[in-house]
Amino acid sequence: MAKKKKSRVPPPPRTTQGPQQRAAGPQRRVESGGPRRFNVWWIMLGVAILLAVAGAAIALTTRGAGAQSTGADGPCMRQTFPPMGRQHINKLAADFRYNSYPPTSGPHYPPGPKAPVVWNVYDAPLDEVAVVHNLEHGGVVVQYGSDVPDATVQQITEWYQGSPNGLVVAPLPSDVRATPPPDASKKVFVTSWTHLMTCSTFDKGAFDHFRDDYRGPTGDAPEKFPLSELTPGRQ
Repeated sequence: MAKKKKSRVPPPPRTTQGPQQRAAGPQRRVESGGPRRFNVWWIMLGVAILLAVAGAAIALTTRGAGAQSTGADGPCMRQTFPPMGRQHINKLAADFRYNSYPPTSGPHYPPGPKAPVVWNVYDAPLDEVAVVHNLEHGGVVVQYGSDVPDATVQQITEWYQGSPNGLVVAPLPSDVRATPPPDASKKVFVTSWTHLMTCSTFDKGAFDHFRDDYRGPTGDAPEKFPLSELTPGRQ
């Protein structure tokens, strides 16, 4: 019996899967990369927002930390300073510095024999740590440098006598815990709580305006004593 011949018809070609896999590979990478790019975008946005907030906070802090000039009044220049608190201390820390020259707020001696100083005119410098207590009560303090002419000092004294309640006049001490401006020895400084007026000479109008704006209950002092309690000879 003759052997049956094997069919020589070639089998159909096999479907090749390689190209399909290669085509699908990039598609999967695009799909898996989408969420990653989305997350990166949100991270970048969050960082940008944080930087903006931090920048705004720094700007506000910077503005609050320095003096604000409030304009000129004749030969005088006014400034307002951020309050430094009003804690009672017996001695300043060795590295402490007031934020204005002379001080306009900050730690000071507690009520007692040292502070506040008696409302009056003085021929000798006063302890600034005591004088700050006068400012806390609504006082206005006038202090002048060692090179201010005697004639100017006399004008200041006469001005004081016209309305002495809540006023102190004295030479400027040499050991103020603050950075002095140029030519401080030739200038007159008028202070109240958080406010400073620096003058090249005496000017009655400027002194009147500062006194009326900040002395007693009308000013920014945290303890608003009536002027009737801030009379010469009393603390």
